Amino acid sequence: MSLKSRLVGTAKRQVKQTLRPVLQRAMAPARTQIPAAYWGLESRHGQGLCLEGVPLKELTRRWGSPLHVVHMAALKRNVERFTAVPAGRTAGCEVFYSYKTNPIPGVLGALHGLGVGAEIISAYELWLALKLGVAPERIVYNGPVKSEASVREAISRGIQLLAANHAEELGTFARIAAEVGRKPRVALRVSTDSGWSAQFGTPITGGAALRAYAQARASSHLDVVGLHAHRGALIRTEGELTGFVEAVLAFTDTLYQELGLDLEVLDLGGSLCTPSAEHIDERDWRLNLTFFRDLPAPDPHAALGISRYVALAVELVEAHYARRGRQRPRIFLEPGRAMTGDTQLLLGRVHTLKEGEDRTWAVLDMGVNHAECVRNEYHQLFHVDRPDAPASRVYTVVGPICTPGDTLYHAKRLPDLEVGDTLAIMDAGAYFVPFANSFSYPQPAIIALEDGHERLLRRAETFEDQVALDVPTGEAPASEKPAAA
Repeated sequence: MSLKSRLVGTAKRQVKQTLRPVLQRAMAPARTQIPAAYWGLESRHGQGLCLEGVPLKELTRRWGSPLHVVHMAALKRNVERFTAVPAGRTAGCEVFYSYKTNPIPGVLGALHGLGVGAEIISAYELWLALKLGVAPERIVYNGPVKSEASVREAISRGIQLLAANHAEELGTFARIAAEVGRKPRVALRVSTDSGWSAQFGTPITGGAALRAYAQARASSHLDVVGLHAHRGALIRTEGELTGFVEAVLAFTDTLYQELGLDLEVLDLGGSLCTPSAEHIDERDWRLNLTFFRDLPAPDPHAALGISRYVALAVELVEAHYARRGRQRPRIFLEPGRAMTGDTQLLLGRVHTLKEGEDRTWAVLDMGVNHAECVRNEYHQLFHVDRPDAPASRVYTVVGPICTPGDTLYHAKRLPDLEVGDTLAIMDAGAYFVPFANSFSYPQPAIIALEDGHERLLRRAETFEDQVALDVPTGEAPASEKPAAA
């Protein structure tokens, strides 16, 4: 490196170090942390953060670190809110959990035991739902890639709803239905002008969705009973929900007027936010990275909650159909992150503290291989051992993988850390587990905490697990071995 480059680099560092405290004071966010009590955590002297009276740091000693902890009381609370009939209404919504969000059989089984159905997007998830004992009439099959074998299975079993992601799937549905000799209950996924489109659904604007419904209705092998719409983009406000639902309802009028189709099922998908987790704004991220300005924490109480979401969805649908003198359809919801996001936390330990020129790196035994979502979402991080100590020191919190990309928090103020301390990442119940990978380190165990008792849901991955599918050197795969004489 040239002398000029070194001088420029030194000057930049000095400017940043000078401006950091000024900007931190002048641009301090109104809220930088959500109270631990929001998740039912409490701080006890000498024990640190506890959940249902159980010290979190003790859990890692008994079950290993890292460790996922599912709070069953929070899971039951969310189910009750989603399945409750809103005040003044005769019926609520039918709920089908998005398997892809947190595909832990122990969690899925608990949801099904509480009356929640399965929303699936793949042959594997169909297999898993059936293996878990979910009745076919409690299964909704979505997704852009459905194997023919899984479509055949779904039709043969008589699942509740088979949704075509795009019109091109309808021919496959009809052909297999004719072969099976059974009419599937079919919906089409449509896309509004807000939220996801691209490879998902058929656009309402321009008439493509209407043409797709006309095609489906023309088939004698399909029973077209529903409409599926999934916003994709997160719903955090009443306005976002209202705009989305009203666009869908306007299209139901078009279907009725143009095709005489009065829907039995209106599937509004998912997309409701986890109130305490939020996408990090680009400006906030850059200020945090460059000047160590604290990331602003979302206000959970300002976000649209489950109960109000359900009540508003029912109100909008019922009012729309009442004005038209038609009976309102069954309302399906497919919550994912809103159901399980805030019911799970991820624990990990400080392995090393590495001192730098302007910060301290806290190197953990968990990283982006366990918590990919933390890279672009706000997730509260707690010092489990000394949560009440002043959070006066800036740490760059990183994982164990040999890449700068394994950075969980670029600049996070925490109480002083020591090697062996335990940290907790909150809201780990949405996409942490399915996005995880075994990059050089096995996956952690998952336990449930219920009424103060611990129960293993998934054991920690072993080294042997990581190579269990590999063929030993020199041994031919079974498919290549010669048949026995």
